[in-house]
Formats: sequence, C-alpha cells, structure tokens
Amino acid sequence: MRPPGEDGFEGYAALYADEEAAKFIGGTKDQAQAWRAMASVIGMWVLRGYGFFFVYEKTTGNWVGSIGTHYPEGWPGREVGWSIARPHWRKGYAREAATAAMDYAFDTLGWDRVIHVIDPQNKPSEALAGALGSQIVGTVDELAGFGPMQLNLWGQSADQWRARKG
Repeated sequence: MRPPGEDGFEGYAALYADEEAAKFIGGTKDQAQAWRAMASVIGMWVLRGYGFFFVYEKTTGNWVGSIGTHYPEGWPGREVGWSIARPHWRKGYAREAATAAMDYAFDTLGWDRVIHVIDPQNKPSEALAGALGSQIVGTVDELAGFGPMQLNLWGQSADQWRARKG
C-alpha cells in the first residue's frame, strides 16, 4: 500500500472501465473521467493529509485496487473504503489492506470511529465489513456527489476495533 500516484493510473482506469468492478463505486468511467477521479483521490492527500492508498502485489508489482481512509465534503462520516480490480477478487487483498487501513485510521489518524458506505446489494463488501467487525449503524438516502440512493452505513469504534484485535 502506498499513497496514489499517476503510476497507478492504468490499473485505476481499468477498474473503472470494468462494468462489474465499478458497479458499486459510481459506475464506469472513460479514461478522462477516471483520470479526473484519480486526481481527486490524490487531492484528498493534499487537502486532508490522508486518503485512499493504491495497493500493489508485492511479487509482481501489479495494481490491485484502492483502499484507505476517505472523508470528502458532505460524507456521512470518516470512512475506510475499498475497491479491488476484478482479476484480484477473492485473493484476500481487500481484507489485508482494509485491516491495515483500519489500523491507520485509528492508530495514526486518531479517528474514534469509522464507517463503510455499502450498497445493500454488494454482498462481498458487506461480508468484508462484517469480517472486520463492523455492523450496520445506519442508512443514507443520498450520498454527497452521487445523489439519491439507498446505502447502508457499516461501522465501529476504535475501542471495538482494538478489543477485537486483542
């Protein structure tokens, strides 16, 4: 995991070009739209000092996905979120990187609570949230920048996270 840079653009754009992989993260984007979205992810680091990391396979250097802390203007809470490129689904990368992002949110950033904004049809993301120890803590009918939609808010406190980890 490392902060995002333009070297991750090819993988980032491929994720957003894949209809199935992009289904629950705002839908597909063409190359120019993906570049602007990636610039926004990089901008979060400049503006807030944190954001999504780009995840790469250690052995191959291949781009795996985007996972990390997220709290843009109007968001319902401080989030740890994830999106993985389809060739890397079901390999354990999401759980490993999301665990590291949760540690980062609580131990480095000092957040007292995190959420995960998940479409209720996105069963793999719900399963990951549950595996991390999060539970549904609410719902939203609209998401800033995305408009009306029904989403579940999963989450937990830093104390819950630390107790679970032992």
